[in-house]
Amino acid sequence: MTKIIFVALCAVLVALPAAASTLDGYDRAKVADELYTKMHGSAPMTEAQNDPELAEVMKKYIYGDLSQQIKLTDTERQLITIVVLTTNQNYKFLKRAIEGALALDVTPLQVREALYHVAPYIGFPKVFEALDVANEVFAAKGIKLPLEAQGTTTDADRFDKGLAFQVGAYGDAINKMRDATPDYQKHLQDNLSAFCFGDTYTRGTLDYKMREMLTMAAIGTLGTGEPQYKAHVIGTLAAGATNEEVIGVITTMNPYIGFPRTLNALRIANEVFAERSK
Repeated sequence: MTKIIFVALCAVLVALPAAASTLDGYDRAKVADELYTKMHGSAPMTEAQNDPELAEVMKKYIYGDLSQQIKLTDTERQLITIVVLTTNQNYKFLKRAIEGALALDVTPLQVREALYHVAPYIGFPKVFEALDVANEVFAAKGIKLPLEAQGTTTDADRFDKGLAFQVGAYGDAINKMRDATPDYQKHLQDNLSAFCFGDTYTRGTLDYKMREMLTMAAIGTLGTGEPQYKAHVIGTLAAGATNEEVIGVITTMNPYIGFPRTLNALRIANEVFAERSK
């Protein structure tokens, strides 16, 4: 009886008209093959040796579907991917992502700055382990290390420049937050201004919009800092990103963080969009 019901249900579903889909209008296998080859050459995915089905699903999803859906530049997409994989400590995939980024003309400095940028959000150890991967790729390609310095602050001005950047980006709410902080906690607010914004946001190579996208990606990947994530969705938009570009960041994150965290990130972004439209 169950089999009969199942067959009947399948017949009904086949008879229904196909729903409109954003997946229509392109050959996903062809698109995936072309982008994968451009980024990684003709060598097959290592995952395909023992698990060809799942490897094929991943390839068509990341290099096929998402490449058609995400409205970001190659550089933005690859740097976001590198940050997500670093945050997750997925170092095998990180190596592949860095190699692919360089093949798409992302510069070594852009890769390094993306990694430096997320140290305040995910901690120094994860970043240095990711830098080991990046520097291995750079060395294999004959890129001289260390890369050029990009810092713009000194011990004397890092706090002042960082606080000025915070207030300029996020408004007087920063001063109100500092004023409301108990004395025994003020050092954390000072460190936030000096390290996160003074030492980091003022560095060269990456602009403000790109840095906000990377901050969004790191905090969204962690999945534990909803107020901070919302603040940086707002910051990304304030830096000149469109709603579609914010969704592009979230979509880029998706195959590496899964749908629960993706949909939570989407919910928060939609709250920000709604508030800004009023």
